[in-house]
Amino acid sequence: MMIHLLTARKVYKDATSLFWIGNVAPDAVNTREEKDITHFRTAENREEELYKLANKTVLNHSFEEGVLLHLYLDWWWDRQVFNRFTETYTGDDWFQTYRHEIAVASSWLFHNTDWSKPVWDSILNCSSEKYGNTPGVKADDLTAFLNRNYKWHSENNIGSSDIYTPDFIDEFTDMVSSEYSIFIKNVKSNMGA
Repeated sequence: MMIHLLTARKVYKDATSLFWIGNVAPDAVNTREEKDITHFRTAENREEELYKLANKTVLNHSFEEGVLLHLYLDWWWDRQVFNRFTETYTGDDWFQTYRHEIAVASSWLFHNTDWSKPVWDSILNCSSEKYGNTPGVKADDLTAFLNRNYKWHSENNIGSSDIYTPDFIDEFTDMVSSEYSIFIKNVKSNMGA
């Protein structure tokens, strides 16, 4: 979760609470199968689906643009980070180890950045009536997801990940935020064409 928020902050430092919430909302989808669909993992051409979504999205730091950035980051993550992990990790517990290392990296960001508390205050003080639409997620479910994740992060100050180190996360999110800016410029130039 915090990797998404770090990327969002790098894209729009002073974003609205709705942008922050939209940026984590796609992970509130309940099942892995549904999440694969809503994250375009089952699409024939995931990049094309991202462009289609971007062309329908109001690009003004909105909830919907937060959702778009989330899906864009996950596209990069899956191709570069997840695939590398599955190719190199040999244990039968690979998925649990993978998810644990992401959680540890997320916890480190929560407890070791100066922006985490203000961003979370903004998220938790936003009325669910203002949320945008997230396929597969109701507003109440999203609120519960946010509260659950805030509680978990608050209670788990567990150091940094050995696999997804703070430097690795910083470099990866720098790259994705830069690529996202190029992606949005391409979308806007195609809209004007």
